[in-house]
Amino acid sequence: MSDYFQSDAISATLLKTIVRRSPIHAIERMKSFVPTPTMKLGTAFHAATLEPDRYFDLISVMPNVDARTKAGKELRQKFHDELGDKTAITEEQQHAVEAMSLALHYHPYAKALIEKMEQREVEKFFDFEDLECKAKIDLLSKGVVVDIKTTINASPDSFRKQSANLLYHLQLAWYAKAAGYNWNECDAYIIAIENSPPYSVAVYQYEQRAMELGWDLCLRGIQLWKEHLAAKAIDGQSLAYGEGVMDLYLPAWAETFAPIE
Repeated sequence: MSDYFQSDAISATLLKTIVRRSPIHAIERMKSFVPTPTMKLGTAFHAATLEPDRYFDLISVMPNVDARTKAGKELRQKFHDELGDKTAITEEQQHAVEAMSLALHYHPYAKALIEKMEQREVEKFFDFEDLECKAKIDLLSKGVVVDIKTTINASPDSFRKQSANLLYHLQLAWYAKAAGYNWNECDAYIIAIENSPPYSVAVYQYEQRAMELGWDLCLRGIQLWKEHLAAKAIDGQSLAYGEGVMDLYLPAWAETFAPIE
């Protein structure tokens, strides 16, 4: 396994959970994380796109057997015994990976963007605010970072909401920093591909304001992490939502909400 995954350095994944929840939740997520079938499909597609020569060193396709039979149980057990660090996917997911790869190949801009990028699966380690940090960037060239996302819906309206909700702009701003650029010195792209038929592809470039907001969130996450470390050093513990009472403000939409009587 790569040293990247063994390192406790701060990643975009950690920062996203810190910002959305708290440092406590981020730590728990890193300890107890179990990839979903959709995540495994995404991992397989990344491997097929970025490391095709190593695909079957990274991915293993489960045999389609009847696990209720003795022979099926034995084949399934043998598969898991030999799996090692590989990501296991089903035959159906393998067919999806092949269809997604074909769809990506036929998207002219996505194909050209991938081909002109100089580096793939780039692991970066760097120091920021006296903290050890890291990033794993899908595609990197001078002044350009690209991330590949699998999704249910890659349409503009849906994907901009997904990007905001899942803090992709934080992730891309962090990648820019890891690559040695400020948020306004780097072109950041996402290639989004749907994980079900017709496996449509969309390419998005983040505008400057999105990258600025993403970097602001990175700084907020770093500050919250430092406060967490300081609280642990002083009191031996850190609470997710503070020690006192907080005022509760209703969201703006509640002003116009009329309950049914």
